[in-house]
Amino acid sequence: MINVLIVEDNESLRKLMKIHLDRAGYRVFEAADGEEALAVLDKTAIHLIVADIMMPRMDGYELTGELRSAKIRIPILIVTA
Repeated sequence: MINVLIVEDNESLRKLMKIHLDRAGYRVFEAADGEEALAVLDKTAIHLIVADIMMPRMDGYELTGELRSAKIRIPILIVTA
C-alpha cells in the first residue's frame, strides 16, 4: 500500500484531502506542520508528501529543505491557496 503524508495546518482541508485519498485506496497520515511531519517520517515509511506552504513552526519550504538536506528524496507535492 502507498503511504501519503498530508501536511496542512487547516484541519478542514487536511480532513478533506484525507477523505479523498482514503477513497482512492491510499494509507493516509496527517501532520499540522513541518515539525509534526518530521515526527511521522521518523516512524513511518512515506511514499508521497502533500504539503501546504504556509504553516506554523515549520512551513512547506523549510520542510522540503530539511528533507533534501538529509538526502531524503520522497516526492513532495506543494499545495497553496
